[in-house]
Amino acid sequence: MLRAMKRTFVLVSALLLTSLLPSSLAAGVAEVKKKGVLVLGTDPTFQPFEFKGTDGTIQGFDIDIAKAVAADLGVKLQIQAVGFGALMPQAVTSGRVDMAMSGITITPERAKVVSFSAPYYRSAQVFIVRAGNPGKFGWPADVKGKTIGVQANTTGQFAAEDSLKPKGATIKVYDDFAAGLADVRAGRIAALIGDAPTVSDLSRRLPGQFAQAGQALVAEDYGAVFKKGSDLAAAADKTLARLKASGEYQKLLDKWIVQK
Repeated sequence: MLRAMKRTFVLVSALLLTSLLPSSLAAGVAEVKKKGVLVLGTDPTFQPFEFKGTDGTIQGFDIDIAKAVAADLGVKLQIQAVGFGALMPQAVTSGRVDMAMSGITITPERAKVVSFSAPYYRSAQVFIVRAGNPGKFGWPADVKGKTIGVQANTTGQFAAEDSLKPKGATIKVYDDFAAGLADVRAGRIAALIGDAPTVSDLSRRLPGQFAQAGQALVAEDYGAVFKKGSDLAAAADKTLARLKASGEYQKLLDKWIVQK
């Protein structure tokens, strides 16, 4: 889940990779139907959107939407666990997966490399602190001199590099979001940037340990990701429209996201 120069390098590299791949590798509806499987890439560390249940299976809000897309295509869903740094965009542009869902934010920069579905969830990047906020952290007032954690290659990292570092914050990058949470709990960092639904989920699973502090850093929309130009994006849009019209989308929200 890079500093500006590194971020630019990753984007340019992905663009070059995409241009070098033969068009026959473009994963589309016909190819997916022919093989009978829709391969989904996801980083199953982002509860409640994708995570491993007690039985080891990957489940969550994104997973149920992906299952609906596969069902509408008349194929099976195959799930591949991929770390977020490798998932976006390399796993998609290389053809390793047909589709990626992992709380992936739609951005103009990413849209140069991959195709997105229509937005399916509105979220925000927020600051996660220890319950009670003993460090008295807040945004935008109390950033200077504080160490803020981010997950690698996420929009939270990009926003932190752009908005917090210039104000005197130290940015600590984690490959594993759970490691960042452990440092928040231990008081080794002032806050960890994460998606707003994560705070609600933590409050349910780990009551009295974490809380949200300060204002949201940035609002954002999630989208399903496909190889650039793939007609699978339009197929996903049809499924999303069907789910919303039938009321199934709201049922999924109630099941996974809405705090009870």
